[in-house]
Amino acid sequence: MNKKTILLTGTSGFIGYSFLNYILSKNYYVIDILRSKNKNNLKLNQLKKIHPKKYKSIFFSNYKSLDKKIKNYRFYCFINFANLYKNNHNYDDIFGFVESNILFPTLIYDLISKKTKKIINFGTMMQHADGKSYSSKNLYAATKNAFEMINNYYCSEKKNIKIYNLKFYESFGENDTRTKLLPTLIKNCKKNKITKILSKNLELNIIHINDIINSIKILLNNNIKSGSYCLKHANNIKIIKLIKILNKNLNKEIKVKYYNKTGINFPKSNLKILPKWKAQNNLIKKIILNFKNEIN
Repeated sequence: MNKKTILLTGTSGFIGYSFLNYILSKNYYVIDILRSKNKNNLKLNQLKKIHPKKYKSIFFSNYKSLDKKIKNYRFYCFINFANLYKNNHNYDDIFGFVESNILFPTLIYDLISKKTKKIINFGTMMQHADGKSYSSKNLYAATKNAFEMINNYYCSEKKNIKIYNLKFYESFGENDTRTKLLPTLIKNCKKNKITKILSKNLELNIIHINDIINSIKILLNNNIKSGSYCLKHANNIKIIKLIKILNKNLNKEIKVKYYNKTGINFPKSNLKILPKWKAQNNLIKKIILNFKNEIN
């Protein structure tokens, strides 16, 4: 392996898998770190059959084994897609949040900080619920804020590598099975179920999975200053307007119930947009096409 090797975590998730599928068509070797339970992941194993010389996995069952398994590698970039998301949590979720969103990436950061030239991490705009620097909307966002502090520590401590933290509001794409808003609308529409939404005044800022992949391409191919950057569309759209547009263009009605008549605060931040990056212009057309392919 050489300087064009990329290390990934979280490739069993929607964004991580989408990027993995893309990057394997380019001039890179890829290694991902997976828990042993993912050895039989059909989608990832299929990619290994297609790209046997470019893609391999490191499996682990305990954190102590990771050091030995990656000590002989050097990487051009480490990209952390590992993530546990739930909008609401219960007591049993707490350890999973801390382990996936804080402990695991911190261990990897420390192991590879002398073995890579770049690190890319993903946060969320839910870290700025009231337009403040650190005002978490939920426990998920709080763990992302906690890890951003760790990210900033490595940023200041490791001057020889570039470290980036990318944040966005909402994302979507084909074959997305996450519990995010758009996949939930699709799932419930297929089952003829009502989706409960906080408020008809809910504003969305949505980017396509290709926008996220494009942001990584920019960071891989350019000498951009370390720091936190925002990925967002130029305009927000209210959920009530989006639902009307979708119902006008689909053969099946999306049923929703708004259970809060008051407005809600849209997360805002003074974060700079990633240099050289711009969200795709045909957002609504892509959302409509995505829903048509999934529902009709």
